[in-house]
Parts: sequence; structure tokens; C-alpha cells
Amino acid sequence: MEFNTLLLQAVDPCPACWWKILGMFLAALLLGLLLGAILWRRYKSMVHKVEAERDNYHAKLTDTEKDFASLKYKYDELSKDNAGLKSALNKCEADKATIDFRLKKLQGDGDAGPVGAAVGVSGGGGTDMGYGAIFGSDNLQIIEGIGPKIEQLLKDAGIGTWAALAGAGFDKVKGILDDAGPRYRMHDPKSWSEQAQLAADGKWDELIKYQKFLDGGKEGGSSTESPSKVEKLYSKALGFSSLKPNDLKIVEGIGPKIEGLLNDAGINNWSDLAGTSLEKLQEILAKAGDRYRLAKPETWPKQAQLAADAKWQELKEYQDYLQGGKDPG
Repeated sequence: MEFNTLLLQAVDPCPACWWKILGMFLAALLLGLLLGAILWRRYKSMVHKVEAERDNYHAKLTDTEKDFASLKYKYDELSKDNAGLKSALNKCEADKATIDFRLKKLQGDGDAGPVGAAVGVSGGGGTDMGYGAIFGSDNLQIIEGIGPKIEQLLKDAGIGTWAALAGAGFDKVKGILDDAGPRYRMHDPKSWSEQAQLAADGKWDELIKYQKFLDGGKEGGSSTESPSKVEKLYSKALGFSSLKPNDLKIVEGIGPKIEGLLNDAGINNWSDLAGTSLEKLQEILAKAGDRYRLAKPETWPKQAQLAADAKWQELKEYQDYLQGGKDPG
């Protein structure tokens, strides 16, 4: 009550003060609204500017991602082309080795190796492009335990063919290694003569079985399903980079990404792939997306079966006939 009384007493002497107070209040309100409108306009302008910059950066990012995807696709295609060229080069080298061998045989060169070594080779397709034709009798590296440096040592000592190595006694070969220094003395050449004799006689099946019982060229190893050295070098000469049963990329038409898809579906080796139906393979590819639906898996099981059976020559000839993994017929 006392506050209201004092307020009335302060206002009563000046009735016009109400209008002044009201006018000041309205002026302050209008000034506030004007200032707020100006600030809001500036704020909206800044927001629009930031949004425009954001959209610009987003557009640039989208373009960059498209360029990256395009470059990655080109890189993948070039990688495939490079792998194809390497495979073609290996095949050319194998063909060259075959031609050289046949030329030597026609010229009557005694070092061309026995004629039987070039024909009737099981596991290599059974054609005249067998182990003997691919390697030549001067390739001592097919002997388990002999690498490039030891091969050169033996050739420098006059042992340059399988027949020469087969005829060299253990003491002579061991002496060559001992004279070459400590790093060569650790090698045991006990089995080399027998391996060389099997190669010279064209007994490739026996040599392969024997090598699978060897450990670094030494007798006393255990039986293994791993490829022998002859098989490894033979497949490499034909253009196959690996003899590992889980390497599905050996099949024409299968690359790293499709191999991954097959692995995810439980297809992990050549035997698995050989036993997979065409319908199952097409289903796997279809689920992976449009980019994989173009793949043609019709020949994959047959190729895988040839690899699982170690029929490398037949596989090479079949792949030479195929076009991108597809049967042109």
C-alpha cells in the first residue's frame, strides 16, 4: 500500500508523464525490433552463404569420388591386362623352349635329351609338349636341392646335363660343393644322381613321386601332397603362377575379387570348384551385384578339375582355346 501511494504521488503532479513513458517504451520496442530484423537478416545471409559453400564442397567431393572410382576401375583393368600380358609372355617362353628342344632334336644334338622324355608324359597332358620338351636336358634346377648358383657350379665343373649328373659320382659332386665354400658344404647331393637319371630316362612320374619324399634334396623326407619341384617349374613355364590348390585365380575368368566371393561361399580349392554346379556359381555371382553378373562360369568347374588332376598341359591348351574364361564355341 505504501509503494502504490508513493507511485501515485509521484505521477499525479505530471499527468503527461504517462504518455512520455509509453512513448519511450514504444520507441525502445521499435528500435529493438528494427535491430533484431537487421541481425536476423545478417544471420540468414551468413547461413545462406555457409550452406552455399557446403553444397559447393559437397559437389566437389562427389566429383572427386567419381574421379577416384573411375581411376580405380581403370587401374583394375590395367592390372588385369598386365596379368594377361605376363601370362602370355610365360606361354611364349614355354613355346620357345619347346621349339628349341625340337630344333635340337632335328639337328641331331645329343644334348637334346632322349626322345621319350618329350612324349607320353602323364600329369602334363600326355602330348609332345611334356616335361623334357619344356625343360631341356641342361636344366639342372629341376633336381630337388639344386638352385641357380649350384647349377652354375656344376656346369663350370663340366656337369651340364642330366646324363652327366647321373654319371657323376657322389664324391665328385660333393667335392665340387666343398671347394665352393662353407655355404655350399651344407648341401647333400646324395639323391641328385638318382633324380638326374630318372629325368634323363624320361621317367617323370617316378621322379615326381621321388621328389615328394625328399626334403631339400635329401632322402628321409615324408610323403606330402605338396607339388614336386618338377611340377612347380613345369607349371610356371606354362604360365601358371601357383600350384596351391586354394589359388582359384589359376582358372581363366577368376580374379582376386571373384575368388573372394567364392571363398565366402565355401569354395576354397580346385576340388570344391570342380564339384560346384553351374547354377550355384551363377547364383553367387548374381548376389554379388551387376558387375559380376557378366562373368561366365560355364568352364570354371572343368578348368578346376584339370588343375586338381594336375593335367597342366591339358589345362593350358584348354585355356588357350577359351576367350576370357568363356568357350567361344
